[in-house]
Amino acid sequence: MKTNQSIPHRFFFAVTAKPKTIMALAFVIIIATGAFIPTLTIDSRSEAFLPEDDPALLYRDHVEETFGLKDPMVIAVVNKGEHGVFNPQSLQLIQWLTNEVMKMPEINRDRVVSLATEDNITGNEEGMLVEKFYKNQPETQNDADNIRKAVMDFPLYLGSLVARDGSSALIVTEVYDVNEAPKVYEKLLALVERAPTHGEQLHVAGDGAVSGYLVTYINADSARLVPISVVIITLLCILSFRTWRGVLIPTVIILSATASALGFMAAAGVPIYVITTSMPILLVGVAVADSIHVLSQYYEELANHPEKGQRELVVRTMELMWRPVTVTTLTSMIGFLGISISSFMPSMQAFGLFSLIGLGVAGLFSLTFVPAALVILKPVHSSAFKTSGPDIFSRTMDKVGGWVLGHTKIVIFLAFIVCVGGVIGALKLEVNESWVENFRASEPIFLADVAINETLDGSNTLDIVIETANKEDIFKPENLRRIDALQSFLTTLPHVNGSTSIVDYIKQMNRSLNENKTSEYLIPDDVDLISQYFLLYSASGDPTDFEEQVDYDYQMALVRARLDSARYQQSKVVVEEAQKYIDYVFNTDEIKATLSGRVNVDYHWLDTLLGTQFKSVLFALVLVWLLVCVSLRSFYGGILAVIPVMLACLSVYAFMGVMGITLAVGTSMTAAIALGIGVDFSIHTLDRIKLLITDQGVEPDVALRRLFPTTGRALLFSFVAVFVGFGILGLSYVPPLSKLGMLIAFSVLISFISSMTVLPALIKQLKPAFLGYSKKCSVCERNERSALEIIKQQP
Repeated sequence: MKTNQSIPHRFFFAVTAKPKTIMALAFVIIIATGAFIPTLTIDSRSEAFLPEDDPALLYRDHVEETFGLKDPMVIAVVNKGEHGVFNPQSLQLIQWLTNEVMKMPEINRDRVVSLATEDNITGNEEGMLVEKFYKNQPETQNDADNIRKAVMDFPLYLGSLVARDGSSALIVTEVYDVNEAPKVYEKLLALVERAPTHGEQLHVAGDGAVSGYLVTYINADSARLVPISVVIITLLCILSFRTWRGVLIPTVIILSATASALGFMAAAGVPIYVITTSMPILLVGVAVADSIHVLSQYYEELANHPEKGQRELVVRTMELMWRPVTVTTLTSMIGFLGISISSFMPSMQAFGLFSLIGLGVAGLFSLTFVPAALVILKPVHSSAFKTSGPDIFSRTMDKVGGWVLGHTKIVIFLAFIVCVGGVIGALKLEVNESWVENFRASEPIFLADVAINETLDGSNTLDIVIETANKEDIFKPENLRRIDALQSFLTTLPHVNGSTSIVDYIKQMNRSLNENKTSEYLIPDDVDLISQYFLLYSASGDPTDFEEQVDYDYQMALVRARLDSARYQQSKVVVEEAQKYIDYVFNTDEIKATLSGRVNVDYHWLDTLLGTQFKSVLFALVLVWLLVCVSLRSFYGGILAVIPVMLACLSVYAFMGVMGITLAVGTSMTAAIALGIGVDFSIHTLDRIKLLITDQGVEPDVALRRLFPTTGRALLFSFVAVFVGFGILGLSYVPPLSKLGMLIAFSVLISFISSMTVLPALIKQLKPAFLGYSKKCSVCERNERSALEIIKQQP
């Protein structure tokens, strides 16, 4: 016998027919995906923000291989006393630290650079003399003063190895294996803790140190925030449902989302990036929202129809909830899909893709595991859903509804003000990011960077690679003068405090062979003489001293400029002006220059951030609108649904503009995520209003009022869950993630408020036809026909 049962009814009837099988499969999926999680690795390098085949990154790697460069870790010795670091105790400390660093097996002892290792270039009767600044540890202040005089007389080291005022000096190290950076950083911190100081301040910094310390940050974040978020969500479920099943079922949904997202990431060989550390925390809050709606509907059905059997109640619940759950899951996934597709950065692609997978699995579990788990249990009423009357949360939402529906024009006017403010804020947005700003201002790594940028030329490097046509063409005076002019130009740019190249060595050599006269610190006119200088140097010095300045054939050279800021807005000016100078002044057929180095690489990936931001938002907005249009079968309905999230996005922009929060890696994802998640409130609101009017025959104005104590209550708890999930991220040790969490939590707040105020106000004022305002609902028509039949039958 054929039935007229709907496809959803038949599907959920089948699900509830074999609940044990469904639950067993669910736990198998969780265990199978979770088994991969221990294999996850961490990639905290800033290079992770660029694809491996990015031209800027490939060229940077080529340059590092050619000149033997690696991201350094440095120990900064700062002494604010009368003599700075040029006193016997501080110089002995530098020697001690240098010796101790060289003992570490992870560090390349041949690439350790400090005042204790570097050579001075002077001249005597016999010619060029290359010798250490101090062979023996200085014992008296006179010894220290002599060392100071020698160092200050060698411009190459001023600002790069020692402060120009002598207040600080560096010990520069390189790690053999970048994967050892976290361990080496911890060892260097331990070393400075036990160092025999005499009032000196010691700091550990550098690109390698940043990468190493971020691993510590990531592990600390995960260990601290995930348990906090789980505990808070658990307490929220207890408050919402007041039954153990109302706690345990959402917990399984959370496990499914996090295990699948992290498990698939590990199985695909994708590491945890700085930005993806937030993923488990976000999933905890977002994934649980749909199960809260399903359970709320179930307990409402149970309270209203206690006479019905458990299976009938569960199937009825799922028939009512499958559409909004499916659509909200898809819209949330779309938000993350927008990030994944529109970004070229591997870290953001991974964040979007695997968050999307986690939310998809959570949605699937909400439609299968939840009904299976409910049907296998006996009906248990929740004290939060009383037949005797609504609880405090329902009464509160009912009062909110009464005020909103009584002041619709005021609500719409306030929404318009928010739109104007948001547009103004969006126009003020600017991209700005600094790698060291991944740390709080109180952290040692941040303080170390500040100390180096204040006392030396800077901790951030822009490399310019010089390439000539033939071997040994670097020796040509005209080429050297062109390089010298480039260095002079660089120092005219803001935040560039100095630069070094092979030219500085050649000038010093020329001076040493001309009675150490300051006036002879210049480039000789004779190419053969310059070549002879290097032969003379090798007689008493180490020829490998120039490995970082020239290649083996003297056909390539490296200019390294030092900046005291890594923020995008400052480095952007330097990179673009340097490129103009190279293109229009420096380059010829015989000699060419190319930008490289950390500052250039960071500039390239940050330069695309603003475009990526708006592409991801536009992509998500269009897809969400189309999906809602299809779900509600109304073009008009799609527009109404996205109004609250557009208000939320504009509110975030206004907030960022007013507070001076810049667009960075973390904050650039805010709008797309907020759009995908925030639209859930609109969808549930519109779906319930349409159900009440068209299916249950409730008058439109009455339906709007009924919305608040029922669906409004469920949305309240769903909002709190999502808000807490993102709000906890605000406690992150990593400032970009903290800002991301707070901004999304703020946008979710605005989405919820807008869905409960602006959306009902617009519906009441506009009376959209797709909700049944311009025509009688099907139930009303059936009731009227029945009444007419009865009247006709009466005598």
